[in-house]
Amino acid sequence: MKRIFYIIAFGFLGLLIATILHGVIELVVLELIFGDSANAGSFWWQEWQLIHAVGGAALWTAGVVVGFYAGIAWWGRYGSKPGAFGFGK
Repeated sequence: MKRIFYIIAFGFLGLLIATILHGVIELVVLELIFGDSANAGSFWWQEWQLIHAVGGAALWTAGVVVGFYAGIAWWGRYGSKPGAFGFGK
């Protein structure tokens, strides 16, 4: 049970980090695309909704997958050790 919780917690951590990264990237890209009215006819301006949806989904999926992988990789080193409350004994 502890192993499953540990791996799911890492997956959630990956999702949170991906969300923060998504926000930072979006702020920068929005300023670049929509900050200058000369870009009004560009591909990026016209297809922003599709780019945002695909990029966001890919980033969140990658965050969860990397989080699960990190949880599995770190379980052997730290997760399987007894904790402060005697878990894993």
